Amino acid sequence: MKFRLPFRQEKPEPQPRRRSYVLSPRINDILIQLRVQAEKLKRTYQRLLARDRELFEACVGAEQELDRDRATIYANEIAQLRKMSRTILKSQISLEKVILRLETIKDFGDVMNVLGPATKIVKQIQGELSGIVPEVAHNLGVIDEMLESVIVEAGSFTGATTTVMVADSEARKILEEAAEIAAQRMSKQFPELPERVDLGSQETSKAPTSDIP
Repeated sequence: MKFRLPFRQEKPEPQPRRRSYVLSPRINDILIQLRVQAEKLKRTYQRLLARDRELFEACVGAEQELDRDRATIYANEIAQLRKMSRTILKSQISLEKVILRLETIKDFGDVMNVLGPATKIVKQIQGELSGIVPEVAHNLGVIDEMLESVIVEAGSFTGATTTVMVADSEARKILEEAAEIAAQRMSKQFPELPERVDLGSQETSKAPTSDIP
């Protein structure tokens, strides 16, 4: 007499692990690096702000002493310092906006829409900071490579592509918003120079990084 084996129910095949679990640590690594660079820019901006106040007081003092030549020297240094401060503050705000967008990523489906503009913003900031804060600029280059790697991986997994025009438009919008916010903050934090001071030509070369306190 033959006995039949009891019916064996086949186990369902395990579902492939969602790629979001692989993606999440990589995005977190990028976020950590971006936060570090944004904090460095914040500290640099605060040092420049303090230096500006010192130079401003010196400029006012020279004006009170009717020393126009010395006042003009201070005023030109202030103008160059504020140009650097504006770039640094705009870069800091832009990075903060990129961080906020990266924090919204849940899975690979979000990557192409978020990281496309993000990498363009990082490249733009890297170029603007290369002659002012080279250490941050170098680190942003590393972060950009990390972003590009995630984009390539996401594209190969989803088959999606980022429309360059859309990414450019979104990046430009974010940078413009950051520039506007930076201008508003600076108008509140930096005092106006005495009207009689002749600033001369403000199109001077960028000050070396060693001049940043």
